[in-house]
Amino acid sequence: MRTAWPEMELTELSPVTTVTFNYEYYYDDNCQYQHLQHMATFLPVLYTAVFLVGIVGNSILIVALVFKRGVQRLIDVFIINLAASDFIFLITLPFWVDMEVSDGSWRVGSFLCKASSYVISVNMYCSILLLTCMSADRYLAIMYPSIARRVRTRSYSSGLCICVWLLSCCLGMPTLLSRELKKQYGKTYCTDKAMTEAKQITSLMLLILAFFFPLLSILTFYCSITRRLCVHYQRAGKHDKKLRKSIKIVFIVVVAFVISWVPFNLFKLMAVLLGLLKQPDCFPNMVAQLGMKVSSPFAFANSCANPFIYYCFDNYIRRAMLRCLWPRVKIISSSSNNSDTLDTRLSHSLSNFVAGEYAARKRKRSLSL
Repeated sequence: MRTAWPEMELTELSPVTTVTFNYEYYYDDNCQYQHLQHMATFLPVLYTAVFLVGIVGNSILIVALVFKRGVQRLIDVFIINLAASDFIFLITLPFWVDMEVSDGSWRVGSFLCKASSYVISVNMYCSILLLTCMSADRYLAIMYPSIARRVRTRSYSSGLCICVWLLSCCLGMPTLLSRELKKQYGKTYCTDKAMTEAKQITSLMLLILAFFFPLLSILTFYCSITRRLCVHYQRAGKHDKKLRKSIKIVFIVVVAFVISWVPFNLFKLMAVLLGLLKQPDCFPNMVAQLGMKVSSPFAFANSCANPFIYYCFDNYIRRAMLRCLWPRVKIISSSSNNSDTLDTRLSHSLSNFVAGEYAARKRKRSLSL
């Protein structure tokens, strides 16, 4: 039975799913899937804007950091790789714009159908894994500064990024192998092959191990960091602007990624579970399909958000980008130590804090003896 949605204008979706992400985790011939009609106008405009803004922003960010004169920060190795991942993904956006304006028809061939879908998958895994590495790096720098000074080296960061790229490429292989062109009603669609139970189980495992587990790790790292900073802030007995700013940056980076990717992956998880459970009710399946359709633009938009986040909240990157745009203009620093990394400043501050606590406990122990 067809479900009525009186508050939204809906049109029927053909049996072949014609959408950007992999939505066919479950399909029942008895269900008539639907899509939001206005998305056909909204998505091309959004994708075009994301493409233009993202290409420019990530290009400036990469050039500014790669060709930055002087000492580079270790965290910049991760930022450059994250920007490169977003840049590669953004190159595929014109193909999805063409698909949306042609009413879902794929007109650029089988190779680009597979390659574009594969790049999207690799970009998601690469982003979550790089953010996990960045979170772990900050966690070490702030929570265990003495260990961090021995472990955090440029070769270590570069090797870690290479491993992330290789792992992301491997994790994206199921997407590459599952995409194909299908012809129906005189049109060619870029879609998934028939979903088997084995494929659904693989999708479920990838979601849990390669997305939700790293996301949980990120949240755990940042909660620990924030807790330590709050304790330090309270015991310092003063309003430390650097500490407040560090918490703000951490919060914004995490929130941006959560808003961008979590909704889509939650609906994707819902679709996979419904497929495995063989849910006979059409309504939950339609909610999952429409949810992925509506939330996918947020995931796309994340690729152009990071340069603006770093520009607005990281003084070091802001000056590097401004020097890249206007190399002959002298950028005036607000303070003499602005070139230091945020993590380094916090590491020194917390090292002194921890050392002070240790010395106080040692003195107390010696007095008791």
